[in-house]
Amino acid sequence: MPCLWSKFIPHGTSGTSFDIQLKVRTTIVLPENQICENIDRRVSEALNRYCDVKIDRIANELAFLRGQGLRSLQRGTIFLAICLLLSTFFDGIEILPELLHRFLSEGFSIAGWVSLWYPIELLLLYRSGPDWHEKKIYERIKEMELIITPYERGGEGVGES
Repeated sequence: MPCLWSKFIPHGTSGTSFDIQLKVRTTIVLPENQICENIDRRVSEALNRYCDVKIDRIANELAFLRGQGLRSLQRGTIFLAICLLLSTFFDGIEILPELLHRFLSEGFSIAGWVSLWYPIELLLLYRSGPDWHEKKIYERIKEMELIITPYERGGEGVGES
């Protein structure tokens, strides 16, 4: 069993509360025969490479969503303009029955404004969505202090500073 446990303890706290501004220290306890030379550095470098890949993937997804939102906004704005023109056109036609007149006029107006919901959702609501928060978590993991210590019977020395 290579890793017995890992514990995240913010510096200066007992580990019961977590402030995102505090630096995090992670202690990994391994059996003594599993600890080799430079293991702290090697594990830290591997963890940083992993986080870099994840951060790049998330940044690409966010850029894709932003591009998709801008393209949708462009199409939605054109559609809104067409719908408002049609709404104005049907609003000015007096020969239609009142019900059909209002249905077409207000229907095109509503349809045009509804066409902007998706781009607004992509550009404004997803900007601070789960991907953005996940990216911040990986950035925090890269900044944490990593300590690998040998397992001692009785658990003494683990999580202490």
